[in-house]
Amino acid sequence: MNASTDTRNFNIADRNESKRFPDGSLLVRAGTLPWTPWAMDGTYFKLLSIDRAIGMFTALLKIDPNTQTPDHHHFGNAHAYVLEGDFSYEYGTIYKGDYIVEAGGINHEPTIGAEGCLLFVVFFAGISGVGEGGMPAGEFVDCEWMYRAAAANGAAAHLLPPPVQERKAQ
Repeated sequence: MNASTDTRNFNIADRNESKRFPDGSLLVRAGTLPWTPWAMDGTYFKLLSIDRAIGMFTALLKIDPNTQTPDHHHFGNAHAYVLEGDFSYEYGTIYKGDYIVEAGGINHEPTIGAEGCLLFVVFFAGISGVGEGGMPAGEFVDCEWMYRAAAANGAAAHLLPPPVQERKAQ
């Protein structure tokens, strides 16, 4: 066996352990993470990964049945794959097995179906509420907001904390 295929000394994760490997790879045992309340009532998430360099995060997003989400603004593209249930909005109904990319810069207010909805999502930049004149308003939900909420719920040990920058006195 050569060194590139010899895994005898490789630190392998056990079945219930999320793990960051020396090469930067990340294994998340999503089933072991608790659901964390999200920014909208009736929504919960499991934060899977974050990439601070590009403002991106991936998560499982669970939404209660018959939830009318508030009008919200996407600052960047949001990708969603429907694992369970469905949701509807101006483009029609998005069903289990469907994949959609919601464009950055849009406002919308999806309605969740009677079975609720479970999504795998990839967000770029983040979202906020919508205020007067359809302009973004309220809390900005980005990868740092997601990290802080997950960490407060004991659900971020598999992720690197935000970098700390030391400031030099002038």
